[in-house]
Amino acid sequence: MEDPLKLRELAAWYREYAERTENPVIWEARLRMAEDLENEAALAEGDGAELALA
Repeated sequence: MEDPLKLRELAAWYREYAERTENPVIWEARLRMAEDLENEAALAEGDGAELALA
């Protein structure tokens, strides 16, 4: 399993990168990826309470 800190750093990068696009499809995909990475980090930490509802 991945390091939760690295997953959260990557999620933050995706969120920042999402703000740079003008294409709403790409923006949404990047935000979705960030959310998935944050959920994976929460699972890796054993804290299911942080999972975002889909």
